Amino acid sequence: MIDTQMSKGIIDMVVLEIIRREDTYGYKIVEELKFYGFYSISEGTIYPILQRLLKKNLILGIYKKSKIGPRRKYYYITQNGIEYLNRFKTNWQDMINAVEKVFKR
Repeated sequence: MIDTQMSKGIIDMVVLEIIRREDTYGYKIVEELKFYGFYSISEGTIYPILQRLLKKNLILGIYKKSKIGPRRKYYYITQNGIEYLNRFKTNWQDMINAVEKVFKR
């Protein structure tokens, strides 16, 4: 299980990566996060994250009709989101490399 404190610093970028892979909606994001081991993330947690990403213009949210039930708000990554995510991935890899050097010493 992933420690909640550790995940707080990176969960926004994990959500952004999920949205980059395919346009999706909140509940589906929660299910995908659980699949990858983020068991402490709930719908109540995901919507504030989505709001932060919207405010930063990293994603867009558009309501669409659902084949079953009410319409859903689908999220799409913006060009700003792609660029932001790419910078994060570079910085993340640099951090992984630095931590591994410390642990191998």
